[in-house]
This record gives sequence, C-alpha cells and structure tokens, in this order.
Amino acid sequence: MMRSGLALASYGTAQPDARQRDIEPLVRELREAMPDGLFCEAYLSSPVRRLLERKGVAAPRTLGDALSSLLDAGAERICVQPGLIMAGSTMGALLAEASGWDGRFADGIVVGKPLLSSPGDILDVARAIAEAYPAQTGCGLVLVGHGAAEGTNQPYLALRDELRRQGRTDVFLGLLDGEPGIDDVIAGIEGSGFRTATLVPLMLAAGSHVARQLGGDAPTSWKSQLNERGVETGVAARGLGSLREIRPIFQSHARAALRS
Repeated sequence: MMRSGLALASYGTAQPDARQRDIEPLVRELREAMPDGLFCEAYLSSPVRRLLERKGVAAPRTLGDALSSLLDAGAERICVQPGLIMAGSTMGALLAEASGWDGRFADGIVVGKPLLSSPGDILDVARAIAEAYPAQTGCGLVLVGHGAAEGTNQPYLALRDELRRQGRTDVFLGLLDGEPGIDDVIAGIEGSGFRTATLVPLMLAAGSHVARQLGGDAPTSWKSQLNERGVETGVAARGLGSLREIRPIFQSHARAALRS
C-alpha cells in the first residue's frame, strides 16, 4: 500500500501562547485526519526559526528538512499543505521549493491550496468570522490581513464583500501591506459613525507582530491611531487557526491535493 505524507507549512510564530492557541489545534486535527500517514511540520519564516533557536526552543524545521524527513520515513506521495491565508509571495516561494522535490517521491509531491482559494472558501470563512465575532451595536469590526504591496489582494476584498452581503455593514478591511490601509480604515469607521472598533487578525496565528503592529502602545500601531481619532479600539488576540470552523477548510484542501 502506498504510504502518504503530509507537511503543514505555516509562516510560524515565536510566541508560545500563539502556537498553542492558533497552530497546535490545526496540527492535531491534520494528524488525526490521516492516522495511517506520516506527518511533519515546517515554519516558513527564517526569522521566526532563528529567534526560537536563540531561545533554545525546539521549533518546526524548514520545509526542505520536513520533506527530507518524510522521504527518509518512507513516504511515497506527499502533500505540502500551506497554513497561509492567500496566494502571495510566500506561497510562490513554497511552490518553487516544492517543485524542486519532483521525482524524489515515488508517487509525487502535491501542494494544497491556501485558505482563501475559491468562492466556497470565501463563504465558509465569512460564516466562521460572523459566528466568532457577532455584530455589536456601535462597534466596527476591522479585519486585518498581511496583504501584498504587489499582486492581488482580491481574496481579502472578496471576504469583506461576502460579509457585507450577509448584512454585516459593521465590517471593514485593512491590510498591513497594500490597500486598503489604516487611513482607509479610519475613514470608513469615522464615516459610519462608530465610536468603538475591534481589530481581528486575518492570520493563522496572532503572534508578536499582531501585538506590536495592531495593539501596541507605539503611536504608529493601528490601535493607537484609531484611539487618537476618538475610536476606542480593542484587538482580538487570536488567529484564524483558533476557530473551530476554519481548520476543516485546510483539511479539505490537503485531502483534495492528495486525491489529485
């Protein structure tokens, strides 16, 4: 019988609480989804891996190391499942690295799709967010993604638009890199008359960059900038990986890739 392997490749986090809350539930469920297969995990971020190494903390390996370990363990067909939200530059680098392993596994290597990859994904993620963050009178819900300065941010925009189609007129979108940015968020919040707002990271894990860029005390943080304009702002201190309804989407993408 052919032996399959699965490698979860996420950006990673150096924050133990973020890993436990946002990444480990997905790791656990992916393992359980293929009890007869091999599993390995990779962190795509070199800075995250180096920081964990300096702290003396055991961390997921590079993608190359993960694939090498699965090959040594006897895997014949491999799926690399990205723990990414959309197909941007990180996804492109992942695909390029995975393609270098063509021919090394007896039955091939395939790559699953990131979270927001189809209209069905958009609908499922919108429903999960709507359930996790119900509308509150007078409070705007600001979804914040990494974004990309170059390339398409269409999946983020489609997610915002789907939530609005569901009647969530309180929802706004902001991107750390690209448009719409924080100035657009401020304009939207003020124009809608909201005096409070909640920032929700559209990221698998809400680690230190979320705490710093979104909710930090520096004047440049999104929370500080909104507070400066009289909008009392809080930050949802959890990533999408913590949401029970989100994790099956990653699982379905991995299963679809292995069947392809």
